[in-house]
Amino acid sequence: MIEELPKIVLSLVFVLGVILLAARVMKGRGVEQSGVLKVLGYLSLGPRRGIAVIKAGGEVLLVGVTQNDLKLLKAFPEDAFEGELKTIKDNIQQIKGLKRMLANR
Repeated sequence: MIEELPKIVLSLVFVLGVILLAARVMKGRGVEQSGVLKVLGYLSLGPRRGIAVIKAGGEVLLVGVTQNDLKLLKAFPEDAFEGELKTIKDNIQQIKGLKRMLANR
């Protein structure tokens, strides 16, 4: 038993090293790390439902998210986003109000 202890410790160190290496590699593969996609905002509308504003390349996408589906609600160029942002914020406030009203029923 004592003769096998160094083998066990060496094996444990090896396995931990592989796990740490895999974690480091996976951390570098995140979507936000690549700069291609960036979530600008998300509004939850219930369990597994919501609306996301996503920057993809030179476009800003308004996406409806459900448990089984993604739907593009609106897409516009990034430079037009600032002008549309106020309208989107107003719409989100209306949706929040409707959500509160429905929750009180």
